[in-house]
Amino acid sequence: MGAESRGKYLIFALRIRKLTDALIALVEEGRETPDLDEPLKEVLASLEDAGKPTSVQSLRQRGSFGHYENVVTIDEVVKAQDKAALVQKLNTVITSNTEDERKSSALDAISFFDALESRALYHYNHPSPAQRFVASK
Repeated sequence: MGAESRGKYLIFALRIRKLTDALIALVEEGRETPDLDEPLKEVLASLEDAGKPTSVQSLRQRGSFGHYENVVTIDEVVKAQDKAALVQKLNTVITSNTEDERKSSALDAISFFDALESRALYHYNHPSPAQRFVASK
């Protein structure tokens, strides 16, 4: 894994942290920030499009969450059988009219994004054995 690829994992972790902070503000203060809806929609598009043929439109909908490193990290964190439930929870954060339901789903989303951030940072901090071999030459 090259420096560019490792950097993408770090950028992904930082984006996830920003999204997590927005979810925490929603849960603790009932405050919705501008950093919430659009990134959640991108994550949803990435989760819903997983395994489907890729089109320019689907890549645009996924935004930064459609990059190879980000898709790999999401797939490592979310088991295939759990994707539908996660999609439903994230949709509830965006669309629910009841505050309690939205906060409950946001708490579940925070757990997911925390695991996602940890995995992205793992990839950033642990370059592949091939990359370590090349760097040692």
